[in-house]
Amino acid sequence: MKRPIVPFRTPPSEAISHGDWLLRSINGDVPLPKEVPHWDYQTVLELAAPVSVDRRAVTDACRIDFDSGLAVLVMARSNHTNQETVAARLDLPMSERFDLAVDIRLAGATLGGRLTLETLLVATAPRPQDRLAPQHPGSILWRSSSWTDLEGVGTQFPTDTLDFKAVGLDPEAGWQFKIDLTDPEARFMSTARLTLNAGHPAIQRLLNGSKDEGTEQLLRSLHWDVTRQMVQSALECEEVIGLDVDPETTTTAGVLRNLLARIWPLESPSTLQGWRRTDPARIEVHLQHHSRLLK
Repeated sequence: MKRPIVPFRTPPSEAISHGDWLLRSINGDVPLPKEVPHWDYQTVLELAAPVSVDRRAVTDACRIDFDSGLAVLVMARSNHTNQETVAARLDLPMSERFDLAVDIRLAGATLGGRLTLETLLVATAPRPQDRLAPQHPGSILWRSSSWTDLEGVGTQFPTDTLDFKAVGLDPEAGWQFKIDLTDPEARFMSTARLTLNAGHPAIQRLLNGSKDEGTEQLLRSLHWDVTRQMVQSALECEEVIGLDVDPETTTTAGVLRNLLARIWPLESPSTLQGWRRTDPARIEVHLQHHSRLLK
């Protein structure tokens, strides 16, 4: 971890330890991967991590009184919704060393794309002992950053529900995905939408939180189909083909270009266009593999 350049003393790295973030699921806690597949726009993301702080080492190194106010903050930032929130705040007790169990819950409506978690040790009420000590409340003494890409069906666009039969759509269909490429520079969040058929029993079980094998296969099929439609849209849009990869982009063309790069990191969009014309099965087979269509 790089030490920030600040105009006051900071603690040594060994004074604070930060364990790996864990993703909580029905199968137990697992290490947070760099890519979270099958993530849903309506999902609440539950994460946990251990953080240990040696108050004595921190306050001695920073030249502040032992009883200065200290807190651990966790900031969560999503690059596709542009929202940053304080996911957790834990005030440190007045003990030599304290182990914290940091638990956070992040609503899916505020997420999408790359999720960055930044853990900060902050002096909330410093009592400085000299001029080089932190002087002001809110001084950041230490930070650690982690990230993951949320790659599920609803990662970058809104998802809603509708009874297809009530509006004249095929009642046996499970979902409808739309993406408007009229303005490739428009924000992807405003041009793409997934609508789930709330009138279908299988979709209803999914919406009710069922965790059976049938629902798991439904999620894999949904992820595959939407990814497939996005790839086809990308390869039909010349504005996408000419772009470079940009992890921070929020435009429709940019998001589609990034999707191609994630699925085929070694191939250019023009090469993929050629495959689509001469050997479309090559693309389809790889999409099934990438989307983990079969368990």
